[in-house]
Amino acid sequence: MILIASAAAKIRKRWVDALKKSFTIIGVTELAALKRRMTKSRPSVLLLDLALPHLGGVEGVSEIRRLSPSTIVILLTRSPNDLEAIRALKAGAKGYCNRNIGPSLLNKALDVVQKGEIWVERKVIPHLLGELTSVTERRQKDSGMQPNIPFDYLTPRERQIAQLVSDGSCNKEIAKWLQISERTVKAHLTSIFHKLNISDRLHLALLMIKHSPGQSQAS
Repeated sequence: MILIASAAAKIRKRWVDALKKSFTIIGVTELAALKRRMTKSRPSVLLLDLALPHLGGVEGVSEIRRLSPSTIVILLTRSPNDLEAIRALKAGAKGYCNRNIGPSLLNKALDVVQKGEIWVERKVIPHLLGELTSVTERRQKDSGMQPNIPFDYLTPRERQIAQLVSDGSCNKEIAKWLQISERTVKAHLTSIFHKLNISDRLHLALLMIKHSPGQSQAS
């Protein structure tokens, strides 16, 4: 079930029209109803308009997520910007995009986040990676730790997949290029995440870019 939260009737209709053929949809128009639905219905995905009255923008997202931790949150906003995108992901959102996103892209965003990946505009990725790099370096400096990324523990196939992830490839593209199944790609990624002690492909891309000079970023 998809829960849509927006006070703007035209926006709700656009999202509903884009998704109604594939999903069961419930819509709410104000914060109190959103909180009730999150607690009662435990939707699989929440499409949340950051302009929802009394939400408080990105600052209100953490509270909403606590009501249903298993719900995947995609934030949509009138005017996306890089700093807000970073704050949104830090708050636990799995997607961040313009609320006027087209129907095909909205469906693609849902598909991506439901596979455990993150959806942001490609132009945001370099800024996001830069922010994560700064955080990592600050933590290492504060703790006196030296980076110790065990890339030697990865198999040749795992390194190949890790590089494709850092280049911005999705699981379907990786499977096609390597002539393996998407399930096999996911299995390799699970192994890579475990070996590198990370939780998602965004951090994998960061590590690959940071520790592999000259490699390209997603664009």
